[in-house]
Amino acid sequence: MSRAHFAVRVLLGGVALVVTARGAVTAQTANQKPRHPVVCAKGVRIYTDRSQLPVKRDSLTMPPSSGPVRVTSPEEAEAAELALRGRAGSVGATSILVTDETSDDGSGGQRLSRRVAAFFIPADSAQAQQACK
Repeated sequence: MSRAHFAVRVLLGGVALVVTARGAVTAQTANQKPRHPVVCAKGVRIYTDRSQLPVKRDSLTMPPSSGPVRVTSPEEAEAAELALRGRAGSVGATSILVTDETSDDGSGGQRLSRRVAAFFIPADSAQAQQACK
């Protein structure tokens, strides 16, 4: 093998190594979401309208509930809300947006469906930390 041929092979091998390493670092960075500290349930603020949310916020994926939540009393509603806030806080959410939709359940009663989105809002961080003390 000539010196020129050897030098080309080493150069190409080095370029391939750099491209591979750079691709792995880029893929790792793209897959990593910013981590936020866990927030206690009482530290998670509730918004009821999207227009109330500050512009500067990170959307988070909240863990799902173990199943549908059926509430038949004010005490159950309070416990369900605290559990909802706890799930949001477990991923570092300082706030949640809760929107309600009421519909007829077909038997004369009403069914309330909730949509919930979790957010880390820097402006709510101090309030969350204070509530969790």
